[in-house]
Amino acid sequence: MFIEKLMNDLGVPGFVVLSILGFLLLVYAIVKISTKMVEKKLKPLAEMLNAEIKSSFLLGSYINILSYGPEIHFRLTLGGKNSPQYLYLELLNPVGFGFKITRRQVLNEIFFRWGKEVELNDVSFDEEFLIRADKPLETGSYLMDSKRKDAIKYFFENGFTEIKANAKGVYASKPNYTNDDIVSEKVRTYLDNLNTFTRM
Repeated sequence: MFIEKLMNDLGVPGFVVLSILGFLLLVYAIVKISTKMVEKKLKPLAEMLNAEIKSSFLLGSYINILSYGPEIHFRLTLGGKNSPQYLYLELLNPVGFGFKITRRQVLNEIFFRWGKEVELNDVSFDEEFLIRADKPLETGSYLMDSKRKDAIKYFFENGFTEIKANAKGVYASKPNYTNDDIVSEKVRTYLDNLNTFTRM
């Protein structure tokens, strides 16, 4: 009865506006609840790393780490019914060109068509990993370093599915992280490998 009266009083345009405002309020509440849940997971880790938790509406909450030289963000997403939760490492120190590294799989070969393919003349490595880049020569030279190749292997052996670089920095992502991935010893190893990967 009340809703019917409200709809009659508001008219169609007013009801549409009210519906949109209600939807935006629901989205805002979901984002805030998700942010609080992520912060609860990040807090003990931030204390152990002597780092600070920051948050933004677009990125959510993340640990801002400054003790490794370049600024690093350690970020988690909670995932949902049809999407996995993700762990992201983001080192904000651009290398000067863009690339993306995934495992060499049929779906990646079909759908991942950006840039040009790069091979490092290392048969086992080239068979295992697909590298595409906007500047193939620079990328090939950069990734030829044995320590960088070791860091790539480490990440993929530990469940990461992508390493990429763009104008802002270098990123590594891991779907379906577990509680074992967010203990300080493991995170420090991730950070050490990311730092090794990007060190000039």
